[in-house]
Amino acid sequence: MSALYTLSLLVIGVIGTNIIKQFIPKIPEAFILIVVGVLLSFTRIFNHFELEPEFFMLAVIAPLMFLDGQQQSFKKIRQRFSIILLLSVVLAVASAAAVGVLANWLESSWSLPLAIALAAIVVPTDAVAVKSLTSDTQMPEGVNEALELESLFNDATGLVMLDLALSVLQKGAFSLTTGLMHFLFVAIGGVIIGILSGFILVWLRSSIAFRMTQPETTIIPISLLTPFAVYFMAETWHTSGILAVVATGIVHNWESSKLKLTSTNVQLTQTTVWQTFSNILNSIVFLILGISLPTVFHEIARIGLNVTIQLIGLASLIYLTMFIVRFIWARYEDNKSSEHFFGPRHAPQHNFYSRVFAISGVHGTVTLAMAFSLPTHIGHQPFPYREQLIIVATAVILISMIISAIALPLMLPAQVTSYTPDELNQTRNDMVDFATLQMRRIISNHDQREIVTAQLQSQKGWHQITDRETIKNNYQSLLTDTQNFISDYLHSDQVTTHYQVEVINAYQKIITRFDANHQRLSLGRMRLLKRITHRLAKSLKHTTWHLGHRQFTKKQKRLARQKWLTQHADKQQQWADMKSGLLALNDEVINAVDHYLDDVLANNIANNHTENQHIDFVRRDLDRYFTLIRRDYSKNTPVIASTVYIEAFQAEYNFIQDQVKQGKIPATMASLLYTEINQAQTLQLQQAEQIEGLGDQ
Repeated sequence: MSALYTLSLLVIGVIGTNIIKQFIPKIPEAFILIVVGVLLSFTRIFNHFELEPEFFMLAVIAPLMFLDGQQQSFKKIRQRFSIILLLSVVLAVASAAAVGVLANWLESSWSLPLAIALAAIVVPTDAVAVKSLTSDTQMPEGVNEALELESLFNDATGLVMLDLALSVLQKGAFSLTTGLMHFLFVAIGGVIIGILSGFILVWLRSSIAFRMTQPETTIIPISLLTPFAVYFMAETWHTSGILAVVATGIVHNWESSKLKLTSTNVQLTQTTVWQTFSNILNSIVFLILGISLPTVFHEIARIGLNVTIQLIGLASLIYLTMFIVRFIWARYEDNKSSEHFFGPRHAPQHNFYSRVFAISGVHGTVTLAMAFSLPTHIGHQPFPYREQLIIVATAVILISMIISAIALPLMLPAQVTSYTPDELNQTRNDMVDFATLQMRRIISNHDQREIVTAQLQSQKGWHQITDRETIKNNYQSLLTDTQNFISDYLHSDQVTTHYQVEVINAYQKIITRFDANHQRLSLGRMRLLKRITHRLAKSLKHTTWHLGHRQFTKKQKRLARQKWLTQHADKQQQWADMKSGLLALNDEVINAVDHYLDDVLANNIANNHTENQHIDFVRRDLDRYFTLIRRDYSKNTPVIASTVYIEAFQAEYNFIQDQVKQGKIPATMASLLYTEINQAQTLQLQQAEQIEGLGDQ
């Protein structure tokens, strides 16, 4: 149960952060998550929380690295192999060497292996943290690619160096040959295990995909379990689990490129599941960082202020040293691929891109996990300066994040999009209204027409309505105009020549009871209070009448009704004629109102009026009232054929395609709307198939 509570609190933290960031969008999400994590640390479950590195690497980092591997094509890895080796190994080792020498020099009481252990801990970078801190800025594509490739493998480099440093601390001796062989065994062994596991799992998934009618129910669980199984297998063989899951991810990317459009449903579902899973895990990474901070602060309070200031100063110098090493490497590296990342060496932007790359060396929770992985005892002795190493690592993380959060937005241009959210909403509304009008002209059955209209209009959503007061005024104005139209229609020759005056007057009296003040856009507590008051008054009046006529039980009410019918037998036929006339007139009014509101919508579209939600609201409220007049309370929902929805969404496709051809919307917006239409069509067709299946039973 403890694990369930822990997971639940972490997910609640993610949800809370997503809500909070809507109110403070200028603050990077990573910092909000850290603050929420600190707040969670006060709960009983996370009180005195200390990160368990092995579980963290298996449960969080392994699936994230697997997904990173899936996003890297084998072709790119092959083309950029030399620069990846330089970024993930050479640059990491050089940074660790510089940091180790600096730490050993400044902290004379620390041995060189201990300083190297600290250097290995702070070497790994976090590309996800950089993206979180620069979400509103335009990161150069080359620099962004370099950061992704660097973080793809340098976690493993740091872990191997830390393992070597701890081995030296335990044995008291170091052999270059033994260390190099150990490094190669761990790295190459991890890659080999990852590749072999990847091909075996790809073969298994492909076999299932081509032999099962519903392969997603098996393939997706296998995909989710893959990084855990591969990581555990590699670590069992004492190789790098991180490199293994990355290699497996790259093999799975190759599989996706080979499958192309086969197993489309599996690939789309799998992509959606993994995107959601990775977003949650990325958020949990920063939450755990925040949850771990109070433990670090407790150690700070224990060792005292003076020592803490010295350690923070050391952390600042370590960050500065890594910045210098990264900048020099990016500025003067002569590899051809480096020009792809940072531009030609003699170009003005090369120096700028090098600075951006150096500042973007943000360190994240992997660094903290490695710090907490330091054993409490080594060689039958307490691990020396363990708390101080954790404090320095934490300070390096926070310093790198704070400097990047301040410097990068100042250095980089703001994120530029070819359209604004308002323009996107406006185009989406126009698209929905266009398709709605097209389908209303095609579908003859009123009930089917209203269902399709409601489904299409639901693509807009209330969250897109920015000026509700204007919508409310438009609604009430259109409702008044529609009621006037109905009144004029009831007195037109088309009605008066076919219906008795008594029927027309009775229908006029019924329709005038429709009160706009009780409808959809009368929002808030007043609307609810009015409805409750109205229903209570009606119920009280009904109860009082029955009490006055001594009709208490159902039997008494039934006998009283039979008695009244016997006494007024001559009026039964009149009432039957009146009822049939009212129902027939109601059907005509429904069709007339439909055409009237369709004409209003068509006129608004022709005049480029984009805010047409009020038309749908009036239509739905009037239709609900017309249904009450018909007393059609148990009406079965008509089944809409799948072809109708296909035609409706095709109308939306045609609208977007026409807008692109006319140059009214950019291709990026069209691509987004095409995706939305495709997703809406898939969901609607699935629901339509379920309804049709129920209808066949």
